[in-house]
Amino acid sequence: MARDARATGRDVTPPRPVLVPVGVGAAYARPGEAQSCYLVRVADRAIALDLGSGTLNRLQQHLPPERLAALVISHLHPDHCVDLLALRVYLAWGPGRGNAPLRLLGPPELRRRLMDFGGSERWDEVMRFEELTGDAGERDLGDGVTLRYRQVPHLPPTFALRVEAGGGAVCFGADCADNDALPALAAEADVLLCECSFGAAEVPDGVPHLNGVQAGGIAARAGAGRLLLTHCFPEQDRDAALADARRAFGGPVQWAVQDETVAA
Repeated sequence: MARDARATGRDVTPPRPVLVPVGVGAAYARPGEAQSCYLVRVADRAIALDLGSGTLNRLQQHLPPERLAALVISHLHPDHCVDLLALRVYLAWGPGRGNAPLRLLGPPELRRRLMDFGGSERWDEVMRFEELTGDAGERDLGDGVTLRYRQVPHLPPTFALRVEAGGGAVCFGADCADNDALPALAAEADVLLCECSFGAAEVPDGVPHLNGVQAGGIAARAGAGRLLLTHCFPEQDRDAALADARRAFGGPVQWAVQDETVAA
């Protein structure tokens, strides 16, 4: 229908993005939690952000992975990208075989690391690697969907990611310490998805992660519409972290829940 509208010369505005958390766990997770993966849908286009352990199986409950318009990896810690190894097998020899290569965006070392661990066979046949470089940038994901990214302090380079369409925006902060880059990228985003590894506890010195107070402060500085907390270690007090984030933000805050859709 959108193609017909373009043919008639009418302006076609894509719908606003919808966020579906696929996996919300930290580097080790609670029973039933998969690691990092967030599906952003814009009409019939779907973009996945990260693919940590256990998420390929869960992603298939939402769509066949070969139907993704793009897959974006925020950084090279395994809890954010390890299921790419299984995805390679799925696309090369499993149900996804025979399709066009999947567009895969991520840090410059991603392709080499995957091949070092999993061998070099078939990667370039099933995935089209595209490097995210520099401190910040943007990429066209097609049909009016834009990816913006910006480096945040964690494993260098780690990219916070923002998906925009139809005047709406979902921003994913990846893993990071408290910083000014994320509020700038997340400015006036409808939904800010922010890690809260340490819950209501103090973040140890030199550890590049956040707690509830810091996540709420980032959302407040960004002027975000809604804050979703995620990526919390199992032993942390999540109720206390939620209360801390709400006080620091002053807007709506909740925990990201696997498979629970959030509209921008």
